[in-house]
Amino acid sequence: MKYSTHFTRFWSPSRRLLAATALAMGLFLPPSVGAADTTSDPTAIDRPGFSMKYPAAWREDVDAADYNADNNFTLNSPKNSYIQFKISDKTDDLSRLVNSTVKTVDGPAITTVSREDIYKWGPFPGEGVRLKGKILGSFPGGIVVFSFNVENHNVLIVEYYFSDELKDLLKDIQFISENFQMKKPAMG
Repeated sequence: MKYSTHFTRFWSPSRRLLAATALAMGLFLPPSVGAADTTSDPTAIDRPGFSMKYPAAWREDVDAADYNADNNFTLNSPKNSYIQFKISDKTDDLSRLVNSTVKTVDGPAITTVSREDIYKWGPFPGEGVRLKGKILGSFPGGIVVFSFNVENHNVLIVEYYFSDELKDLLKDIQFISENFQMKKPAMG
């Protein structure tokens, strides 16, 4: 399965219409007045290839059709934002991977107004792009696509956020990126 398959399937026309309708009707939670410390009691994941911690208010989307606990999963924020992780057991060309992923989200998920290259996610050097614009053509937000190679693996990260949530999420996103660790392969 290509990396971009999830994004194309996720942002189908019916899902875009449903999300836009829900946002317009105010079905999503409003931004909180003050950002609470959500990292004081984190949830930990310890899997064969990696370990990580994330804020307790975030949830792993175990119901996603393409969910795989070891290499393809999404962490949903308490509101509408998320971070997706795709881990493959080979290294990959970072520029090619980032560019192909950006092509799948730029248009269907975000109408890009600005684009910024980034070269680090948490402690990991790599290649990425921060897209800012209108989510679903209507709501201010952004998408970060970042990839890095480590321990003979490639990790693709996609962060998706609405601007009105970002001030409350920045600490959480930073916490997640600083607490993600790939494990060295076992010698056998």
